[in-house]
Amino acid sequence: MKKEISVEKILKDLLSNEFVLNGRIPLGYGAGMPVLKIRNDYLCLVVPYLKYQVTGEVDKTLVYPIRNTVTVLLPEGIPVGFEDMRLNEKFANLDFSLPVGVFRHEAIKDMTKQEYAKAKTEIFALYDKLICSLLYDGEYSDADDARLKELLSKMTEPSLKPMYRAISPDFYNKYMAY
Repeated sequence: MKKEISVEKILKDLLSNEFVLNGRIPLGYGAGMPVLKIRNDYLCLVVPYLKYQVTGEVDKTLVYPIRNTVTVLLPEGIPVGFEDMRLNEKFANLDFSLPVGVFRHEAIKDMTKQEYAKAKTEIFALYDKLICSLLYDGEYSDADDARLKELLSKMTEPSLKPMYRAISPDFYNKYMAY
């Protein structure tokens, strides 16, 4: 049976999900841009959690590395995995207590809050279409694919792209690499 998918709702539901809360995501950490990943032929949404620290200066909010990820099975929206990236050997030399970048990066520096929010909403709608396409052979065009690639490449924090690449190389190479 075909089920409606809403990445935005999944992210909202994770805020109060016991699995996530018991995973010990530190206070002050929020969800970053999720990525899709196939695990043993199951489509999953991997949600990264990171910290932003306001400095009081415009465009100088500090961005910290992705510290945790929660893997959500689709279409059910059930959290099935939690990873503390500090224990991932790919990041053994990364100091998670130090910022890796600043928000707003160059590609989005000229966007207003409204434009930024609209772009995120559009990304989530495109995620929904892509997921429905993969799970139910739903409608998803080459134009949708190009737009998702354009938006994710623009909106993703450049300093976090190496972590995104490690989390889901296939998704990164298709949607965030340029």
